[in-house]
Amino acid sequence: MKFSSKVLAVFASTFGLFSINFAVSLPAQASVTCESGTILNYPNGSLETCVLGQDTTVQVSGLSSGSSNFECQAQQSISFDEKAQFKSCQLSQEITLIKDHSTETCAAGSKIELSASTNGLNSISCRP
Repeated sequence: MKFSSKVLAVFASTFGLFSINFAVSLPAQASVTCESGTILNYPNGSLETCVLGQDTTVQVSGLSSGSSNFECQAQQSISFDEKAQFKSCQLSQEITLIKDHSTETCAAGSKIELSASTNGLNSISCRP
């Protein structure tokens, strides 16, 4: 397999899992354990999507509120863009998003989606 310099691949042979540790400069950091046989990579070698082998915390920085942690649910998909930036997952815990002057509660089991615009601002949404 070919991996970008931002991705370190480690095989956990005792569990038959595939683990990827991200040391990403923007905007997310996560240690991702993927179920074997569920990994899709972009042509540049970075992880596109997989099914999580365990609950995973993704820390996203660069948000208007500073940084946020998202608890992603095991046995559900997690996805990243071609630059290894977090895109989406299914939440294992409820969170509250603060948007401008309002709040939005995302229930456990909701899909959280993050997107970056060309000026670097992030948009976060959730749906059941």
